[in-house]
Amino acid sequence: MSKVALITPITGQDGSYLAELLLKKGYTVHGIGGNVVQLNAGNAGSNFHDKSSDLHIYAHADISTGTARDLLAIIRPDEVYNLGGTGQSPESSDLGDELFSTGEFSALKVLEAIRVLGLETKTRYYHASPSALCGLVNGIAINEMVSLNIYPSWYASAISDFWAIVNYRETFGLYACSGILFNHESPRRSENFVTRKITRSLANITQGLEKCLHLGNLNALRDWGHARDYVKMQWLMLQQDSPEDFVVATGVQYTVRQFVTFAALELGIKLRFTGKGVEERGIITAIISPVAAALKVGDVVVAVDPRYIRPAEACEVSANPTKARRKLGWAPETSLQDMVIEMVQADLACAKKAARLKLYG
Repeated sequence: MSKVALITPITGQDGSYLAELLLKKGYTVHGIGGNVVQLNAGNAGSNFHDKSSDLHIYAHADISTGTARDLLAIIRPDEVYNLGGTGQSPESSDLGDELFSTGEFSALKVLEAIRVLGLETKTRYYHASPSALCGLVNGIAINEMVSLNIYPSWYASAISDFWAIVNYRETFGLYACSGILFNHESPRRSENFVTRKITRSLANITQGLEKCLHLGNLNALRDWGHARDYVKMQWLMLQQDSPEDFVVATGVQYTVRQFVTFAALELGIKLRFTGKGVEERGIITAIISPVAAALKVGDVVVAVDPRYIRPAEACEVSANPTKARRKLGWAPETSLQDMVIEMVQADLACAKKAARLKLYG
């Protein structure tokens, strides 16, 4: 019989890529957080349009009056992937996913349900933990041994989830582990995140839908990987003989400015950055593709806006994924440049469609 997996939520980029991976491996997949139509989040969508008979999706309303224990009792999954622990601050997060990061689908509630239902030897639990668990740790490469120093306060529930996992693993013998996830992106990434904001806005600029991309700290360094690669790591973590926590990252950093430069080049735009701090601007120095033919040399298409500068920016945080490479044989397959190309092309297709609709009504 095929393995049974539960993904909560399944509507985000991680959930959709993970579901595709598990379906290809012959799993029966249960997901929470939307329906098949909603799974086309972002502009790349997903491959769920075939409505696989091995895929079962429960909308928020379907479980609003139930509990995690009720659902687990019915599904009795071999693997649970709780992806609701990552995200942004409350001001920019998707309120529809609140159900999964707190309340019934907190790590504590799910792990206790597994224990009470007698699924300790059957069900393996994976939890997506944000890299913010490590707080503002500048100048060192974060690995699994770095002390947790949570900041800011809205991640307090994440650190609670992390220690609940450790407790149930060590006290009750559950197979439970955390993946400490650094930035992972894709065309399915929410537009609340800076990477999608960059690729979407630049694509819109080439089609005359926007004038300028406004960003915060262009010097901020980030470790960006592709979500498609990261969900493979999540699956691998539940295939080991014993549960362990892993840092999930590429180990390579780029600045926001470099990400903008790569995205602009894919659209046929060469940029030169002038000024410092809030006065910095990205100016077109050459047009090398007909995609950007409506623009001209000298146009300012990138500007720094003080509203987007975080007062406590962790500019030099880096990750050390050596343990994952050594123990799991995992390494990212997609380079940053290839990921940027994929994201830009998806957003450009949407921008062209929007421009046609605007032109012809």
